[in-house]
Amino acid sequence: MRELKKDIWPHKVTIKDESRVGEHKVVEQVEIWLGKTMGIYKGRWNYIYRYNGVDFYFKDGKDAVFFTLRWG
Repeated sequence: MRELKKDIWPHKVTIKDESRVGEHKVVEQVEIWLGKTMGIYKGRWNYIYRYNGVDFYFKDGKDAVFFTLRWG
């Protein structure tokens, strides 16, 4: 199982709902929202696709909380 380095990406939020993840439209909406609110991919956020969900990683805990409130 792939994990990102905790010293760089200490905060992880997982979306495990298979029905939401299976629809790529939802994941694409999340990526667009992240790009608009938190900037470019791998700047303040990152993600890894899994077979049963998506792990979103954040450098700042406040960003992880904000993401969780919106998409969790």
